[in-house]
Amino acid sequence: MRKPFSIRISGISLLPKSAQKSKLIEQACSLSLKTKPAAKGSKPKGEINIVFLPSPRMRSLNKKFLKKDRDTDVLAFNYDAPLPGKSLPDQPFGDIFISSAKVRSQAKDLCHSPLKETLTLVSHGSLHLLGHDDSTPRQRAAMTRLQDKVLSTLKSY
Repeated sequence: MRKPFSIRISGISLLPKSAQKSKLIEQACSLSLKTKPAAKGSKPKGEINIVFLPSPRMRSLNKKFLKKDRDTDVLAFNYDAPLPGKSLPDQPFGDIFISSAKVRSQAKDLCHSPLKETLTLVSHGSLHLLGHDDSTPRQRAAMTRLQDKVLSTLKSY
């Protein structure tokens, strides 16, 4: 049976060696996308891109799309409208951009490994693609519970 979505990873070499685990990254994304979508979210179909970027590029995206002139850890963008003439596996569902600098700094600040921080941010971005929001403390707590649940099911990280 064919998966309803495919996952592509780019820029993984920007991460610390210990976090360059593409299979675990794919698992974190896939498991997160199998959780219940938020009310406004939809089930993923098509291609999901996970892109690791350096700090200046993340800052540029954050400024362009969210009007915030600073680096950020993760940005997620959905493609809501289907593209005409595209078959399901080729149709984009969403993109997740992750700052490789934030992976390092947040892992250090939180006293855990860069791999755990990478998987956390992948899960977080994936949940955003499902329509989950973290703009209030209550929403943030709910997303954190979902992320923790996903990470607890991953083996060997």
